[in-house]
Amino acid sequence: MKRNTQLFDLYWEDILVSKVLPYLTIRECFSFRCVSKTCLQIINMYFAKLKSLKLMNKGFSPHTFNVFAMSCTKLTVLNLSRCTTVYDADLIPMLLRNQNLVNLNLSQCKNVTAKCLQPVILYCNNLRILKLARCPWLTTGAMEALALHQSMLVDVDLSYCLTISESCILIFIKKFRHLTTFNLEGNKQITDKCLYGISKYSVSLKLLNLGGCSEITDKGVRALAHHSTKLEGLLVRGCTKVTENSLKLMRSRVHLDRRATDPVPVPIYVQI
Repeated sequence: MKRNTQLFDLYWEDILVSKVLPYLTIRECFSFRCVSKTCLQIINMYFAKLKSLKLMNKGFSPHTFNVFAMSCTKLTVLNLSRCTTVYDADLIPMLLRNQNLVNLNLSQCKNVTAKCLQPVILYCNNLRILKLARCPWLTTGAMEALALHQSMLVDVDLSYCLTISESCILIFIKKFRHLTTFNLEGNKQITDKCLYGISKYSVSLKLLNLGGCSEITDKGVRALAHHSTKLEGLLVRGCTKVTENSLKLMRSRVHLDRRATDPVPVPIYVQI
């Protein structure tokens, strides 16, 4: 009697891995992985081919993350934003095995340390996008090491990284002269010195977020208006020392997150 065709009779790599498994969620993949040794092999084959892994805001056990660390070796995109269950011991092996990363997001990963960036700094030479928003563990030393060893960053998020100094951000700006997107929101240590540096060195900058950088003034914004000719967007909400006097210089060509203030009417004195 002829046996009916079963799921596993399909070509694993060409059909199951390439056409079917991408429709499953991560949770469904792990459930399927537990069914049999064959399922385990297929899922591991699928994980080994992944180029993008996005686990944003998901809680998972160290064992679960270790499966990815052992299986995934071709990642170019890794997004672990708000993953509070990730630790250095879990993350470092994964970064060591994925040295072709182009896009890394560790924003709000509160349980890792600056040590986890060592593999990135030393080996991920293709890195172009780095998101480290609200990372209280980011140190000035780690920033200086990034500037020393990396060269291709174009999109960087350092918002609310209050532990790094303005001087190390200046070093960063001088090194990465092809930045197109730079987020410094909430960093109150930023002054006009950084804006002078950006206007001089960041010749390709298109989007700059300075929201909440309360120490910058019209002098720094005026420097951006005169020299950052490719700038398309500037966010300055919460920058109380920045006024329309400087913003009006770029309002016609740059998207701003503050509306133009109506001019104060000049009083007219009528002689009685």
